[in-house]
Amino acid sequence: MTLPCRIVSTSHQTGLVADHLPTEDFVAYQGARAAGGAGLIVMEAVAVAPSGLLTAHTLAGYFDSTVAGYRRVAAAVQPRGTKLFVQLFHGGREVIAAAPRPEVISAAARPSQRFQTEPRALRTEEVDELVASYGRCAELAAEAGLDGIEVTGAHGYLLEQFFNPEWNDREDRYGDPAAFATEVLGAVRAAAPGLALGIRLSADSAAAREIAPRLAPLVDYVHLAIGNSATFAASPGIAPPPPAPRNAVAELTDPFKLGLPLLATTRIVEPAEADALIAAGVADAVGMTRALITDPELPRKVRGGREDEVVRCIGCNACIAHYHAGTPIRCAQNPRAGRERELSRPRLAGAPRRVVVVGAGPAGLAAAAEASAAGDEVIVLERAGRIGGQSRLFGAAPGHGETAAALAANYEMLLGRDKVEVRLGTEADPALLAELRPDLVVLATGARPYAEAPDLGALPVLTAWEVLAGARPAGRVLVADWGGDPTGFDTAELLAAEGAHVTLLTAAPMPGYSVHQYARHQYLARLERAGVTILSGLELDSASSGEVRCRSIFAPERLTPLAADAVVLALGRVPADDLPRALSTAGFPFTTAGDCRSPRGLEEAILEGTLAVRAAVPSQ
Repeated sequence: MTLPCRIVSTSHQTGLVADHLPTEDFVAYQGARAAGGAGLIVMEAVAVAPSGLLTAHTLAGYFDSTVAGYRRVAAAVQPRGTKLFVQLFHGGREVIAAAPRPEVISAAARPSQRFQTEPRALRTEEVDELVASYGRCAELAAEAGLDGIEVTGAHGYLLEQFFNPEWNDREDRYGDPAAFATEVLGAVRAAAPGLALGIRLSADSAAAREIAPRLAPLVDYVHLAIGNSATFAASPGIAPPPPAPRNAVAELTDPFKLGLPLLATTRIVEPAEADALIAAGVADAVGMTRALITDPELPRKVRGGREDEVVRCIGCNACIAHYHAGTPIRCAQNPRAGRERELSRPRLAGAPRRVVVVGAGPAGLAAAAEASAAGDEVIVLERAGRIGGQSRLFGAAPGHGETAAALAANYEMLLGRDKVEVRLGTEADPALLAELRPDLVVLATGARPYAEAPDLGALPVLTAWEVLAGARPAGRVLVADWGGDPTGFDTAELLAAEGAHVTLLTAAPMPGYSVHQYARHQYLARLERAGVTILSGLELDSASSGEVRCRSIFAPERLTPLAADAVVLALGRVPADDLPRALSTAGFPFTTAGDCRSPRGLEEAILEGTLAVRAAVPSQ
């Protein structure tokens, strides 16, 4: 089989599933990546049996009706020249479910840390039945006309639960680490002999390195990724957010070079870097999944010499966060991801409007980009000296530097391409807006920090925003965090990196309570290594010289004294809505987007900015 290019959209769960079957939104989502020039799409993991459903929105590869679903996807993908595979999956003890939870099975009765499951060991005849289920699912994939099948043995799912000796204490024939995997691959090959067959393994797994030479003769290619679903520490490797290094899988491929084509995946997002990996022999093809979520047209743009027009992945992990929340896939930078059928591209307006956008944060930039793409004349008014808004502010911290830089670069490219007028250092007011005579005004004025706190006497107090902007407290620093966003994490990490003695106090049951788990777990690892003291379930009460007293959020009468020379407040945000209120009072028409409505996240800001200018914009 020959792929039209070496860029692959690897298996990832979209949530565009109903009753364990692909929806029309799923078809449109995969079709967009094929239209953009991806060489291969590996459809998301499909369970080989009911016991293998990782979530309630996992595709079922064992339904006869799945064949029709596969065919609809194939009709949207294969005519573009893109090859279409499916990944056969069983989570084993890895199950995400609400009560009443299903029975959980595995190679052995070994509880799993992350999802708190307590499996029973499969009986021998049950393992035999699962092997047959893999074969039946392969037969259905062949009947549907797919091009290939990938069996996943990565991330600590069922195959690895058998071939990892730490998780397999069986005394039957499946006690041989390779037995289950080899029988599964044999059954798949026998059921679908005309389809390509691959195995996905975790490149950072010692057990995978050990088993790979025994599995290689049974497959046509090897697919490498990183991460383990079973533990809090290793799970972020599955989809690591910045500041985790890009292309980390490159250092791990050598043990798997067994004479077969090698596909490497995990945060390969830059086309030039991907090309260099292939040129260096690191792999024969690259999974660029998150890059293709952000810009499905990446392969076609690069092939056409338009690499500077690629909209880059910003590493925010909104995509995987939606999966963990049980909602359809979304992308903060690309609001059309998962909405391909409902949110079409704007087309040039018959009568261009003059659109004035106030605020060059993410919401304002998104509004400007959408309006300019529709052919409107756009003027952006920004009182700061650069674009980016809060994203630029938080870009000072290690956890958000790459995201902030990529976001700014994306909008500088989009606005520059369409010749949007950006007026920096300009304070908008009703008089200026009236002078510009706009057809549409979009207010994206953002938010400001909430800084109401108990009286702390003479103790120096700063906001986290002031610290991120460059202010520095002296001595022992207590960061008082409300737990609803990464601000406390960012501030503590920034100060600790400069040598400060930092205690992070969070008024939530756990630090980073509302931060997506992959980012939260990596923050906690970095802060632990930096020597930051973290205390949960406490909030500020009072202070005296050199001491802050904190009260329990559960038992407020309980006070804990902490030594501190300065306090940094990270207590959330409030809307910066002075201008919207002034224009409303004056009867000046406008629409709003982003945090000036109410502070939320990057995804909401960009989506609302995009939608704010579409009401009168025709679509194609």
